[in-house]
This record gives sequence, C-alpha cells and structure tokens, in this order.
Amino acid sequence: MSKKQYLTIGLCSAFLIVVYLFANTKKPPKDLSKEPSKAMAVEGSFNFKEYLSEVNKGLNADTLKRIELLLPNISDEKVSDSVGFLYNLCNHPEVSAYYQSLLAENKNSDTLWALAGERNYMAGILSGKNEELRTYLFDHAIIAFKKATELKPNNDTYKVKLATCYMDGTPDVMSGVNILREIVARDSNNVDAQFTLGRYGIVSGQFDKSIVRLEKVISLQPSNADAYLLIAEAYEKIGEIEKAIKALEKGKSLVEDPSFKQEIADYIAELKKKI
Repeated sequence: MSKKQYLTIGLCSAFLIVVYLFANTKKPPKDLSKEPSKAMAVEGSFNFKEYLSEVNKGLNADTLKRIELLLPNISDEKVSDSVGFLYNLCNHPEVSAYYQSLLAENKNSDTLWALAGERNYMAGILSGKNEELRTYLFDHAIIAFKKATELKPNNDTYKVKLATCYMDGTPDVMSGVNILREIVARDSNNVDAQFTLGRYGIVSGQFDKSIVRLEKVISLQPSNADAYLLIAEAYEKIGEIEKAIKALEKGKSLVEDPSFKQEIADYIAELKKKI
C-alpha cells in the first residue's frame, strides 16, 4: 500500500474477528436469520435482504451449506462470529457486519454494538463504487455507535468512532467535527479525537490547524507513526519540505513493514529533490 493510499483510507484501525467454527450451542428462542430487525430498518432504497440473496447465489455450495447449518443458532455469539468469518473469507465483510448488527440488537450490549459499528464502517470503506451499499453501511455504523454510546454515555472511544463515521461516510461532516470538538474541549489529551481532527484538517485543506492537532498527538504519543506520516503531508502542503522530510524519517523509523519503509524512503528522496 502506498503512502497516499495509506492516508486516503483514513488510517483505519484494523479490528480482530474472533472465530469459533461450529461451536456446540443450545438453540435460542429466536431465529435471527428470519427475525425482522428494527436496527436494520433505515430509510432508503437499498434492500439488504435482496442483496444478501444475490450474494448467497454466488457462494460455493459447500460454504453456503455450512452457513445455512449455522443460521438457526445465529443469536449465539460464537456462531455469529463463525458466520461472519465465512462471509469475510468470501470477501463479503458487509454481510458479516449485517449479522453482527442483528446480534447486537438481540443482546443490546455496548461492546457488541461497537463491534457492529466497526464492521459496518470497515465494510463501508471497502465497498468500492457501490454507493447505495456504502451509504447503507455507514448509516448502520452510525446506528451501532449511537447505540453503544447510549449504553455507555461516558465512553469517548465510542464517540470518536461515531464522529469518524460521520466524517468518512456521510455529507454531514460537521456532526462528526462537533462531537470531536466537544471531547477535546473537556479533555485536550484525548489522542484519538485530536488525531481524527488532525486527519480531517488535511482532507479539508486546513493544514495549519491539522499541524496543531497532530503536534499535540505527537507530544502525547511520541511513537505514533501515523501522526508523523500525516503531519508530514500537512507540512508538504504548506511548503515546509524540510519539516515534512524530518517527520517522514521519524515515521519511517517507527514503521515495521519493510516494503512500507521503502515506500516512505522513496518518497523522502522525491521530496529532497524539491529543496
């Protein structure tokens, strides 16, 4: 992944999906594979159940059979993880997100809602040119993080992720910005909020403001490679090439992936030609 791709994706944090294949479970009182979901009912033209039907038609017969055997117990967390894992293997993270949302609605747990938010968000990022699907996924990421926040109103991590969904996936960017501003107003040391505002400063062309935010992040987390790479981009945009190079060199020293290190080194070499 190139430096530009790395920044464009928004430095999304990867999340782990725990897999428990074919766990022994008791049959639940509800079959969520057929249960209507209030949380999934968002106004719009996109019909996810029709979409899911088309996805299933394209699955390998053996994979589909394994999924169908699991669906009657989908309200069990281990089984839900297994179904999600199988759809992820088939390059359909959006379906994994769908079933995680159903599970979160059934259990009404803040941690399950947060995981549903993460899965919908990541699936939205990866949805490509399918704008209806992308909108659907970000809408449901927002629903999920709102639910998590309602259950744990003092959890700023959930609020930052909710803000990120607004900023990366909807036209309503200011809703996300306002959430983050409220967080940093009472806790200026919240690294995630400052970092996200700094990233948005680059996207929106507010490079000076971005630098202030990212300098704060670096002061709090001197080993934050992402912050150095982002602030380098901001410095480059305002013509501070030497500062950009210095930040890139620091970021490079903190990156472990050899291929990415080399890409950063190549980019530094390009910038040195501008001095």
